[in-house]
Amino acid sequence: MMRARKLNGIDRYSTFGLRDEWMPLIFTHEERWHERNNLGPVQVKAVGSWLADAGLIVKEKVTPLFGRIRDLYFMEPVAAWQILWVSMYHGSPIVNLFCDNVGFDEYLDKKGIMEAIRPDLGDIKDSTVENPVSALINMFDNSRLGAIVSMRKRGRSSLVKRIHLDDLDHHVVAYSLYRLAEDIGSREIGLEYLYGDECPGGPLRLFGTTMESIAVKLQESPSITLDDGVIHLDDTSSDEILDSYISSFRVKIDERPHLGSEDLEFRDRLGELIINEPDKLFGERRDDLEGFLRGSSLRELRIGYASTLNPEVSADDFHGRGSDILVALILRTHEGMPAPTLQGPDNVLMVFPDASMAAEDYEILLDHMTLALSSDDPEHSDAAGRMVSAWVGDLMASGFQWYLNGESGRGDRLYGLSELINSELSRRIFHSGPENLPVIRGNRNLWKTGNYPKVFEIFFSENLEEFKKKTGSGLLWFIAHILRGPGGDWIVDENLNLLPDVYHPVKTMVDVTVEKFSRGDFDPVDEMKFLSMPPYGLKGDMIGHAVVSFILRTLRGHIVKNGRLLEDEEFRILKQRIIEGWK
Repeated sequence: MMRARKLNGIDRYSTFGLRDEWMPLIFTHEERWHERNNLGPVQVKAVGSWLADAGLIVKEKVTPLFGRIRDLYFMEPVAAWQILWVSMYHGSPIVNLFCDNVGFDEYLDKKGIMEAIRPDLGDIKDSTVENPVSALINMFDNSRLGAIVSMRKRGRSSLVKRIHLDDLDHHVVAYSLYRLAEDIGSREIGLEYLYGDECPGGPLRLFGTTMESIAVKLQESPSITLDDGVIHLDDTSSDEILDSYISSFRVKIDERPHLGSEDLEFRDRLGELIINEPDKLFGERRDDLEGFLRGSSLRELRIGYASTLNPEVSADDFHGRGSDILVALILRTHEGMPAPTLQGPDNVLMVFPDASMAAEDYEILLDHMTLALSSDDPEHSDAAGRMVSAWVGDLMASGFQWYLNGESGRGDRLYGLSELINSELSRRIFHSGPENLPVIRGNRNLWKTGNYPKVFEIFFSENLEEFKKKTGSGLLWFIAHILRGPGGDWIVDENLNLLPDVYHPVKTMVDVTVEKFSRGDFDPVDEMKFLSMPPYGLKGDMIGHAVVSFILRTLRGHIVKNGRLLEDEEFRILKQRIIEGWK
């Protein structure tokens, strides 16, 4: 669709889209997020561009929209991303091009999307557009925006097909119309114009919403009327539409529904179940809640639940690996329940949110959950769902207490839990782990599992000079800090031998391994499993591959097989077997 548009700086995302896992970090630190994150430098720049184009941050300051999106995100994350999509359409050239030019008929790969938007690119080269298209696909892959498209894999390529969304909340439809009205300077929008090629926005352009569905949604919107083929918007602003949407989750339900005798029995059983398994209260929202808590955690968080009425938890309940962090969420679901007691088993992070429902609201929620579950009534499902969404929002925004290995403290917002774990609490479990090295802690890409064949070669370098040459840039520059102290000083000499009298996690791991080796009858795969447990907590990420490679380099010339010393290629295979033994 040929239409005048601003395409300056279209290539400002590299290949990275905005991701769900980054949102709690951004919401926690607001405009300081770019100083306090564990993303790579290129990712930081890309995220900053997306936040600016979405209107969440302007001139390094958060906007009112930032706060509204944050409030909505924890109650209804899919809708929050839909609102972000609307805002991105009006601020991001690549989103604008995608919505205006890509149809709903077929799956397209990156090349197909580039061909679809080519008529509107003018003199811009394909090489300039390739990155932003990749970033858009990456965002579909790694956020709830994936729900507005259908995706398939063809080899290593992602295929995208736009789909018609007719189940949008009427507030999302209204928001897209008000943003359109503000853009064109008119509060009267003809349906013919709305569905025409020149319309710069609206629910069809952004979501493929059909005319029939829009007509239904408009009937639910008190600020909008449809008369003789023309949509009339009142003086409400798009911001006020969002405020109304957020408030709709907190509309107090005072009247309790009627329950029969069988319903009451079911309700009693449900109440007992929730006391012992409070995660049942969240239903389908449990995955959302756990995603919010995990955020951009460096380690896998294994999350369990208990109530303050029955707060007993055991590390055996979590079925985690030694490198995981076990988190017990102790819920006081309503004000009539006892306050928490700060205690727990070793190496289990106990988290006690401040938020609790009013006792009468909890009773009403149980009523609606009972009728929703026993009769499959959509009206009661909707009422219970909105109450649970509001409860999740309250939880995530609430302060909390924590207890871990005899220590306790407070956090300001539950959605900042993963940041608190990364920056402070993880080291209380893994006090000889890689998170004790600031640069290693500061780049989450080092913590992603993979094979990393180059890492072995790098950490088997003959000397420090060779090692430096192989780790001069990119992610390899970061992984080189495995052999540096917290202040940046090298902990090895020119021959890559550890310096004496150095306190460092890697030196501790080497010393313990060497001590085990000195006892004789050393089976590396079995004996080095201790590295995956506290207080070390290595896993099959770039860090784990690096440390194991360096430890094996230390043992080079000492491990014998069939009467001969192991060769480097055999050490490479051994390294892989050791890491596979941690699974």
